[in-house]
Amino acid sequence: MTDDHPASHQKDRVIKNLYTKIRKIHPDEYGLLREFLYQAIYLPEGTEPPSRSVVDLPELQVYIADFGTQPGDDCLVAETEGTVVGAAWSRIMEDCGHIDSSTPSLAISLLPGYRGLGIGTQLLNGLLLSLQENGYLRVSLSVQKENPALRLYERVGFQILEEKGTEYLMLRDITQAVRQENVDMKNAMEKQREDRIRQWFSMWLDGQDTGIVDLFAPDAVYIESWGPEYHGREKIKLWFDEWNTRGTVQRWDIRQYFHKENQTVVEWSFRCSMTDGMIQSFDGLSLIRWNEAGQICFLQEFGCNENRYDPYAQGKTPVFREEQALWF
Repeated sequence: MTDDHPASHQKDRVIKNLYTKIRKIHPDEYGLLREFLYQAIYLPEGTEPPSRSVVDLPELQVYIADFGTQPGDDCLVAETEGTVVGAAWSRIMEDCGHIDSSTPSLAISLLPGYRGLGIGTQLLNGLLLSLQENGYLRVSLSVQKENPALRLYERVGFQILEEKGTEYLMLRDITQAVRQENVDMKNAMEKQREDRIRQWFSMWLDGQDTGIVDLFAPDAVYIESWGPEYHGREKIKLWFDEWNTRGTVQRWDIRQYFHKENQTVVEWSFRCSMTDGMIQSFDGLSLIRWNEAGQICFLQEFGCNENRYDPYAQGKTPVFREEQALWF
């Protein structure tokens, strides 16, 4: 049951400029819901308002009877200059907007003169957020097809679930939104990790330390594919600085990333030249584990000779090259 349509008459500028506070309803204010339930009754243009005793009908009492004692009972009010001028509330009940026993139904209304000022949108968004924080990922409502408030509900994500005579049963399922939020967070985290890996590779290409202290955890472990193992961020920096006096990285190309939980695998190809004239070139993988601060706490490299061949190319007897892979 909802009614937040704009009043047809011109609003007084004083009312428009009033500060409105959206807050949780106080238990001693539950009695106000009787008036807001009455105001929530949608009246088409020219319809005579019913007696206020209409809210005593059993089909309407389900919205407010013993409010605060049933599952899904939640309510926000809009307060202006000490006066409560609007309310949005929910509960799990057998009303026109009922979906199932785990989905709260929603009602919202404003006092005449306070409609069409954006207060209803604030109330609705606030209540939806409160329900989400309380673990509810779906909320429903029933609205008359001719009620202009229908546009408000569509703007905040409600969708028509079913047509019931002159009314729509609407549902806002934020499960998809939560999933998308989780996907966005995951994508952002993976991008941050990839940026950090690229920073590490760029340090070697440039021969400049641009943030080893920030990139690695203090107790990080780094294992090269051919055996050397460095414990601690300071030892990793020592190795980096010392190695760059003996060689130059010519290429360290990233081919692809794989992410799972707190781990990343990056596939790459590498080439370097040493001051003694030796050239090393190979493909590899790095297995990286991250701590909660987004730093590398473990990195192990696995190498594969770039100069590969088929030892069975000449027949069933393998012919191996007599050469040493200097990188492991």
